[in-house]
Parts: sequence; C-alpha cells; structure tokens
Amino acid sequence: MTKQYDLIVIGGGPVGLSTAFQASLSGKRTLVLEQYSFLNNEGSSAGASRQFRLQYAQTYMAELAIASQDYWTELQRYSFDSLVTRCGSLWFGDPSLDSQEGGIKSAEEVMDALDIPYIKLDANEIESKFFFKDLPTDYSGFFQPDGGIINLKATEQTLINQCIDSDLVDLVEWQAVTEIDVSVENSIKISTATDNFECAKLAITTGPYSNDTMALLNLKIPFYIWQMSSAYFKIIEPNITLPTWFVFQNPADSALFYGFPEVDWANPGYVRVATDFADHGNIYNPDERAEAPSPNSLALDSSWVGQHMVGLDDTPRFTSTCLISLAEDSEKELLLDYLPSAMPNSKNVVVYTAGWAGKFIPILGNMIGQMLESELTSFNYRGYSIDRSNFSIDWQES
Repeated sequence: MTKQYDLIVIGGGPVGLSTAFQASLSGKRTLVLEQYSFLNNEGSSAGASRQFRLQYAQTYMAELAIASQDYWTELQRYSFDSLVTRCGSLWFGDPSLDSQEGGIKSAEEVMDALDIPYIKLDANEIESKFFFKDLPTDYSGFFQPDGGIINLKATEQTLINQCIDSDLVDLVEWQAVTEIDVSVENSIKISTATDNFECAKLAITTGPYSNDTMALLNLKIPFYIWQMSSAYFKIIEPNITLPTWFVFQNPADSALFYGFPEVDWANPGYVRVATDFADHGNIYNPDERAEAPSPNSLALDSSWVGQHMVGLDDTPRFTSTCLISLAEDSEKELLLDYLPSAMPNSKNVVVYTAGWAGKFIPILGNMIGQMLESELTSFNYRGYSIDRSNFSIDWQES
C-alpha cells in the first residue's frame, strides 16, 4: 500500500528537520526519511557545536545571516535550552588571506556596507582581551558581538520535538531510499526496501550523501567532501573566557584553526579547537572517510593550542570528526536548487547540499518551503532581496 504525503523530505539532519518543521507550520502532511538514526554523527551534523556569525565576504551571505536571526528567535520559543549563546565572534590573523570561511578584509568591507558593528583589533589587543599569546605582531582582526555558539544537538532535538508535537510529521529512521520516480507530474513516488510513498513535493537534504541520492535520478552535483577533525582541551587556569574565533594563517592546508568557548552542555571544563582543512585530503564518497582524526591533524591542533592559547592543557581529548560537502565552484557558499528544468516535476523537487550551513538551519527550512510553494527567483527577508542564482547547482549526469 502506498502512503500519501504532501511533502517528503529525504535526509533527517538539521536542514531536513527544519524543512519538515516549517512545512508543519503551514499544515502540510510530511514524511522525513533518514537512512541512519536521527541525531546521528555520520554526516555534516556530527559533533555538539557550530559557530554563528554575521560576517561574510559576500554581501548576500551576510544579509542571509542577519535574516536568519529571526528564525533562530522563533525556534528558541520551543526550547528551554539556549540554542545560540551570544559570546561574540573573533576573526584574526593575516588580514590579506582568504579561506573557505572568507577573509578579514573582505568581511570588514561587507560589515561596513551593511552597518554591522565590529571592533578592530591589533595583535596586542587580541592577546590582552581574549587569552591568546605570542601572535605575530602584524596580525590584526575584529570582534563582532553578535556571533555565538550553536547548540547543534539541542537544535535538532527541538526540531524533532516540534515535528512530533505537530501530529503532521512522520519521522522514519533507518530507511534508505532505493528509488525516486518523478515521471508523473505532481505525483512523485519514493521507495525504500520496505515501503512505498507518494507525494506532490520532495526535498532532498542528504548533505555529503547527496550524490548517492541524486544517482537515483541519474544526476550528480559537483562537490567534494572534507573530513574535519576537532578536539577538546582542558582549562587549567581560572577565568578563561573565549568567544568563538577563527585564525587566518598560511599554509591554508595545515594552519587554519577555529574554536569555541566552554559550555556546560559539551564537555564542561574544556574548550573545543578544530582544524579548518581536510584531514585526509578531498574525498568524493562518504564511505571513504576515516572515522578517527589523523595523528597529524591532532598534532597540529595541539601545537597551535600550546603555542598560542593561554590557560589550556595542550593534550587533545574527546576527539571527533565530521563531514562537510563543499561546492567545486568556489564562488558558491551554499547549493540550493530545483531539479534541471527539462526533468518532470523539476519545480516540485528542491535539493540542498554543500556549504557551512549550521548558522542557517532555521531559515533554510523556510527557503526550501518557499521554493516548493511557488517558483522563486529571489528570497526576500528584512528588506533584503537575495538572488536564488547565488545558490544554483551546475547539474551533471551521473
């Protein structure tokens, strides 16, 4: 027997759950199919925390980050846990460098254009205010007070709770999709090993596993995958308080680091410091991942903590990895698009993958919902008009 839904979401990570939550607010009967368990650590949502920031090198991304705050505020209404703790965002290092995260100089230019407040800092000020030490004297940066740390698992749990409480969303785990049939307009058929489903609208949010999903439609998305590693370091001196932070240095494949403050919901008494480069080089299939961080990555992490951070034991503990898919087109910060226009149901299917999306979890669900409601060329939030082509996918045949 085929089960009928208004919307099916393939992929039960935070973006898929946000899409289902947003659909429930408009009364849509929704199914979420997750190939693993919910709250798993197999993909891009592994680990406990993510950074929230407003600064970007691209104006449209900063506008989207500003607008996303409204959706975080809305989601916070449903949780007793703080989903985003505002501790500020510190960027510092060589101001001439760029990375996957952007760059100091270009971010300052965008913040100036959008009237985002920030405080410029030199190396001495960074050391005296934020518990760093022995930085190169030519380093500089800024502190943006609206940045913070996202409680990722509490965010996912809040979305799960609201989906369940709506009585409109069915959450089904350990169900890998085996077939997608889009041949009949407004009647999309989805199969797993045990069930058949039908829907008018489909959202695919399978992150680094997206090309496994898209192969069912003979399509491929041009992205690669980083396995990223992180560790926690014990606080050994009193009154160590940190913002979220990112340091820009050369070489980019072994000297970019970012970190978080101590929080009571993830290894209290420790702070998390992570590497911002591929632990084992670029991969193209999640099955190629190595579950454990490489010794080299942990050694680099530990060395930087020992050399440049105050009040921490440089022994890495509670180590972990996660996967991040990144567009091969370096101009694309996120990939979000309809199926190719020549395909049946092209505007009834929306695909999201690739990019540093933690800070956009609540608003991405709204964006996907808007796209499925009617064909969009732009998103309008807070008076900003954000062109959808910024996120378009250069579809390929698989």
